[in-house]
Amino acid sequence: MTVGYARGNASSALGPRGVVKRVGAVSRQLPAHGDRLLDVGCGDGTYTVEMAGGYVRVDAIDLEPERLNTFAERIAGTDLEDRIGIHKMSADSLAFDAHTFDRVTAFEVVEHVDELEGALREIHRVLRPGGAFSLTTPNRWFPFETHGVIWGDRRRSALTAPFLPWVRPLHERMSDARAFTTQQMGRLLRGRGLRVCAIDYLMPPFDRRATALRTLSDTLETTPLRVFGMAMAVTAVKPGR
Repeated sequence: MTVGYARGNASSALGPRGVVKRVGAVSRQLPAHGDRLLDVGCGDGTYTVEMAGGYVRVDAIDLEPERLNTFAERIAGTDLEDRIGIHKMSADSLAFDAHTFDRVTAFEVVEHVDELEGALREIHRVLRPGGAFSLTTPNRWFPFETHGVIWGDRRRSALTAPFLPWVRPLHERMSDARAFTTQQMGRLLRGRGLRVCAIDYLMPPFDRRATALRTLSDTLETTPLRVFGMAMAVTAVKPGR
C-alpha cells in the first residue's frame, strides 16, 4: 500500500455497471450538486467525471502519475478541462484551505489508505460545515476478497479462499486491502467528527455475466440479504450548519 491514498479507483476497470452503481448510490444518499467537489484517489478519473456535472469546480487527487496523465488526456479539449483540477497529492496532507469543499468523495479508496485516520482528519478539515463525505468500500460480510488473495508472493483468485474476509486476522495476512463492517466504518467516521447519515449495500455488478445473474444481483439489493453485498456506500456530514 502507498501511504495516504488508494490505488486510484481500481474498481473502475471492472466495467461501467460497477461505476454507475457506486455513483448512483452516493447520489441517492445526497444529490450530486454544489459549488466545490474533491475526489480522493481519482485514478484515471472514471468516477470523477461521473460526479463532475453537478459541481461548479472539481479537484481530483491521486499519487500515481500515469493515472493522472491518463485522466488529463481524457478531459483535454472538453468542457471539463477548465473545471477539473488534477493534483498529485496525498489524502493525509491536503493542500487546500479549511472549509473549502461542499463534498468529498472516495470511491474504492479508503481500504488502501495506510494513514486512514489522518486522511479522515484532513477530509473533515477541508469540508465546509454541513458538507458531506461520500465513500464506497468493501463490505467485510461479502464472502470473497475482491482484491484477490495473496498466497506467498502470488495473488490468486478470490475463489481460492472463500469467507476469508470473515476471519479478520487471516484476512489481514492474506490481503493488501482492508474490508469494513458498517459498524467499524461508522466508528471511524464519528471519531473524526463526521455524522453518518446514510448507508447502503451494493451487490456485485456482474458486467461480464448473463443478464439473469445481473438481475438477480440487483434484486438482492432490495432484500435483507443486501447486508452481504460486495461493497457499502456511506455518506457522512460535517456538523455545523
